[in-house]
Amino acid sequence: MRIVQVGSLPPVVRPQHHEVFAREIWGPASGGTRVTVTHSVMLATGGAEMHVHPESEHIFYVLRGELKVYDGKETAIVSAGEGLVIAAGEPHQVTGTGRMDCEYLSITSPPASWAGKQESNKSQVPSRK
Repeated sequence: MRIVQVGSLPPVVRPQHHEVFAREIWGPASGGTRVTVTHSVMLATGGAEMHVHPESEHIFYVLRGELKVYDGKETAIVSAGEGLVIAAGEPHQVTGTGRMDCEYLSITSPPASWAGKQESNKSQVPSRK
């Protein structure tokens, strides 16, 4: 058993993301091999480029605020208390709505590979709006 002090984990900005600060609760960086669980804060103007995880299922659970998701055809808003499921191989772009910051959990299985792509470490997450 392991208790994780999430607030003490170093936030990183994943490749192809901007103004999204992720803390890995469990995953490859912390010894996990089958799943990645992250706590993230995305600023209202933040987001990720359109991308695909060919082998990974991706689940988001919004804790606070809202995010916008685009799959190449439709756009939807996911608000606090709602979940979003992205199947393996499904293109997606998750961004802020421009109205408020978003705090969410994401679960990815198997862990997505960032091989050959650089993460940037951030010493602190900006305060929420």
